[in-house]
Amino acid sequence: MAATFTRLPPLVAGVRLAAGMPRELFELTRRGVASADALGKELFGDDRATAWLCGSAMHAGIEPRTSPSGGFALVLHLLGHWVGWPFPRGGAGALVAALEAHLAELGGGVRTRATVERIEVAGGRATGVVLETGERVPADAVVATMSAGALAPLLPHDALPARVQRRLRTWRYAPGAFKVDFALAGPVPWRAPAARRAAVVHVGGELRDLMGATQAPNRGDVADRPALVVGQHTLFDPSRAPAGRHTLYTYAHVPSVRDVPDDDFADRMQAQIERFAPGFGELVLARAIRTPEQAQSDNPSLVGGDLSGGALEVDQAAIFRPAPELARGRTPLRGLYVAGASVHPGPAVHGASGDAAARSLLEDRAPWRVWRRA
Repeated sequence: MAATFTRLPPLVAGVRLAAGMPRELFELTRRGVASADALGKELFGDDRATAWLCGSAMHAGIEPRTSPSGGFALVLHLLGHWVGWPFPRGGAGALVAALEAHLAELGGGVRTRATVERIEVAGGRATGVVLETGERVPADAVVATMSAGALAPLLPHDALPARVQRRLRTWRYAPGAFKVDFALAGPVPWRAPAARRAAVVHVGGELRDLMGATQAPNRGDVADRPALVVGQHTLFDPSRAPAGRHTLYTYAHVPSVRDVPDDDFADRMQAQIERFAPGFGELVLARAIRTPEQAQSDNPSLVGGDLSGGALEVDQAAIFRPAPELARGRTPLRGLYVAGASVHPGPAVHGASGDAAARSLLEDRAPWRVWRRA
């Protein structure tokens, strides 16, 4: 895991991994490019256990029968054993507030509601950004954290090598996340006792049901029984709801063009939970729908509502994310660095791509380096 989440190439962790268990490294690499379906059947020889593994591929909208869904699912499960799947007490905003407070301690600041219209380039380097209001914000370095397809229009057509520019412009996105938040009168009455104690529950049914639900949005269809990622935060963080009440975070993937009204699809999601938790509907006090279109409107980086910053397919994974020249956070354009879900090692709240961009930036500005790029 240390080799996976360090900056490319993973020198120390990679050498230790290769030296300590060369055969296991080969097996991990092979399994990393396998489909979750094939990997699960190889490891467990059982459809129910395979469905358990495939459930983690749902987070990024990857079909369990495609490569490298097995690697994505395996990494999520290994992370669960390594560090758990933690979440901030008080809501996701608590994480943002902590980062902002630390930045203020270091003398920095955060400015919001200032949409960047373009990244300014002069003399072969990034020199700042121009806001949609026309205001210019000069900078010694620019770190762009939007997804690859959203970054391309902000740059002059010749700012990066033609192949890299083409790669950004043609970046492919996964189906969007259709999110429904529920306010509940009590905890979800799951049939399975273990699910009543879990912070995250994958709802999909048997392996055949799960396969069909994950394949539908990639075919342009809306699943009758969608596969759901469910977060039960208030079981562990009561501060998120009034005393005795609960919230439920759910999302499923849908195609960009669909003929099912939003309320109807939210009903399907609610009915899917009801299948595995009879009486759930009686606990629902209110629900709030957030469509992929709303997600992109609020954050243009979430193109089509894709939470993963681009489809996690073989040619858009690992060092190809978003291109080998950008995988370390550094770009061929001096002064421009990239991070975010479109950059190696990919989506999730791990900060690895930001760490890589920061290290590359600091290296380029180090006075003792003969290859300074600052």
